[in-house]
Amino acid sequence: MMKDSKIINLSKAVFGVFFSVGTLCLLGALITKNDWFAGAGYLLIIFGVPVNLLCILGLLTYGIVNTSKFKECMIGILILTANIPIAYTYTIIGLSLFD
Repeated sequence: MMKDSKIINLSKAVFGVFFSVGTLCLLGALITKNDWFAGAGYLLIIFGVPVNLLCILGLLTYGIVNTSKFKECMIGILILTANIPIAYTYTIIGLSLFD
């Protein structure tokens, strides 16, 4: 069984990794105007979406199986879904650079 804090910390860690790498790619593209950063950001979206969805599915399944952890799993899912509007905004900014 996972402790409540471990569930939320896992979600924060996954969020933090993808947020940090996405921000690095965006800032790198903005500052250097290098296409490599834009490509890396695109790959991050391609690989990040399935990873985040698997984490969400895992938390949802774990919360349903262990109903005492359902609330913590939902909090973790909310933390992970915070990446969606951020990634969308970063994508719009990145695409506007390379028109």
